Amino acid sequence: MKKLLLPAAFIISTLFQAQSTELVNTTWYLKKVVKNSTTYMLPQNSEIGTPTMAFTPSGMSGYTNMSSPICGTSMWGNIHESDITPAHFVFWTYGVGTNQTCTTPENTTFFTQYANYFAFNSEQHNYQITNSGNTRNLVITNNLGDQAFYESSFLAARETISSGKPSVKIYPNPVKDGFLEIQGIERIESTKIYNAEGRLVFENSNDSKINVSSLSKGGYFLEIKSQQGISRHKFIKE
Repeated sequence: MKKLLLPAAFIISTLFQAQSTELVNTTWYLKKVVKNSTTYMLPQNSEIGTPTMAFTPSGMSGYTNMSSPICGTSMWGNIHESDITPAHFVFWTYGVGTNQTCTTPENTTFFTQYANYFAFNSEQHNYQITNSGNTRNLVITNNLGDQAFYESSFLAARETISSGKPSVKIYPNPVKDGFLEIQGIERIESTKIYNAEGRLVFENSNDSKINVSSLSKGGYFLEIKSQQGISRHKFIKE
């Protein structure tokens, strides 16, 4: 019996480590907020765009930054790496911005609820990551029991064409003035580009070549819709 304990413990430890790694190494797309048992769905319009949450290395050794831009501002936090476990993370410090760009009532209402989720004095947030088909789901919960829901597509799975054709590729990346080209999809239904704050900055119908000359320098997300589903790709404009 004792011989079985070490492998079992090792497997459990490995799974837990994978869970916390998924949290940090994934771009999470905001879906909804639940406060006081009331659900607030993310509005679907270009003004609010596609808000995300991401965890990135901090300039301070041993720390990780959390950022979730929405309505021209960001909910942000700074976390010591030792305070990220497979079940929760603890903010060392955090802040809540104010609405800068959202004007429609549905967007301002949602922004208020999302901002209030982080504004509550809750340094520790429990979280759970689950998989459903080609989607990875994240639910984080503060001390009041309020929750924020996110999802992230498995890009490798969604970008692979079922017939065995090459996966979706965008090039050049980084891109300078000129065109960003898409390969690996025979028929594109639509393309959209969101900036780092989640705002829609470009929308096209079905062209595999996208003129990015008008975009400012920085990081962007390209969303491609086709018969194979929706895939999202990071690229940099230099």
